[in-house]
Amino acid sequence: MPIAFWLDEYCTGNVQVDREHQVLFYIVNSLHEAMMQRATLPIIEDLLRTLATHTIRHFQSEEELMQTHRYPGYDRHKLSHERLKTKVIALVQKFHEQGDGAIDELTGFLAEWLVHHIKGEDQKMIQFFHEQVNRDNTALVASQEV
Repeated sequence: MPIAFWLDEYCTGNVQVDREHQVLFYIVNSLHEAMMQRATLPIIEDLLRTLATHTIRHFQSEEELMQTHRYPGYDRHKLSHERLKTKVIALVQKFHEQGDGAIDELTGFLAEWLVHHIKGEDQKMIQFFHEQVNRDNTALVASQEV
């Protein structure tokens, strides 16, 4: 049974960002399901590596977008990413020390964090990008009318 459900309200309107978010939901659910089914340690570790790889790639992608568009909330948004990485590293370490309970804590935390981050930080970021495009288009039209 999934722990995190993708809803249309999480869509940012940016195809790449939305696709990456959906993959994160899938990985979190796969990790939760593996834990519920008492999967072997190699399976759990493989899912944790997949989660880490995809999360890092996704954060890099978002951070490049923010830099390209000169997003004024870049530092705050990047700090949010750094805090998540720190928390996940701590929970993975806890898993290696204490076992399955840490995976349950990790997937619960990630499911909640994803929704909060997407509906807050990511949607603000994408809204800024859309407003920037609209301003640029308005300026272009105005310059052509002169």
